[in-house]
Amino acid sequence: MKKLTPSRRKSKLSIAVPASLVAEYANLRDKTEVIGHVARSAAIFRADEVVIYPDQPDESALSKLILGYVETPQYLRKHLYAVRPELQYAGTLPPLRTPHHQLEAHAANLRIGEFREGVLFDQQGVNVVDVGVEKPIQMVGKAPSRGSRVTVKITEAGPEPRCEMAKRAEIPVYWGYEIQASKKTLGDLASGGYYDLTIATSRTGAPFATEEERLKVKLADARAVLVAFGSPRAGIQEILKREHREVADCFQFNINTVPEQGTETVRTDEAVHATLAVLNLLP
Repeated sequence: MKKLTPSRRKSKLSIAVPASLVAEYANLRDKTEVIGHVARSAAIFRADEVVIYPDQPDESALSKLILGYVETPQYLRKHLYAVRPELQYAGTLPPLRTPHHQLEAHAANLRIGEFREGVLFDQQGVNVVDVGVEKPIQMVGKAPSRGSRVTVKITEAGPEPRCEMAKRAEIPVYWGYEIQASKKTLGDLASGGYYDLTIATSRTGAPFATEEERLKVKLADARAVLVAFGSPRAGIQEILKREHREVADCFQFNINTVPEQGTETVRTDEAVHATLAVLNLLP
């Protein structure tokens, strides 16, 4: 099978979902499934960050936990996630199979310049990293605290491979998403200067087709893009009104990516997938 090599986005893409994302669901299995849908959509369409903004009821801890679990390569989960009831159904979610979820499990097949995700620990006073092969490999150079998840680059191949710390910016392919549970309100996130292109998604927004050309122009120059979604109980307009703000004061675009929707409601996880799918078509 040909190796998956989706390119990194030229601008950082962040999606913002509410802390109440799964509050409407009564059981953990359904909550897990919805969070898994968001995780998979983020990965399919190469989102760099999932931001969970404050909302009530607050279930941000569960969303952050499961989003992180799914994004973590399977060989690292035993190091980073203890057995806990909230993860009871997380194992039923399909693996993301993004480029950082490598399947190669033999140290001798590691290549110089290859990037891997790992966990750093001590082995007889030496820094070693579990990168998903049959034995830990030695890390050279500066290292963070032991027990940390790390991104590494293979510097020596062969029977005793070695690695060094790497930065995500060095990696030419998409490398998964990061997760942030923000304390900032949606309005503060959108208007705080953290992003140079802000997009609200709403049933009351302008149809995507009417804004497509203007979006293309803005995306061409953007370095950091925020795409925000409402909650199961309230759209972005209602959420911002609680802050005594208007959509136009916080966002540069307010778009409807599901015009003429055929169902009474579009769930947040469905809106995430639909929106990222159409944005992915833009250059």
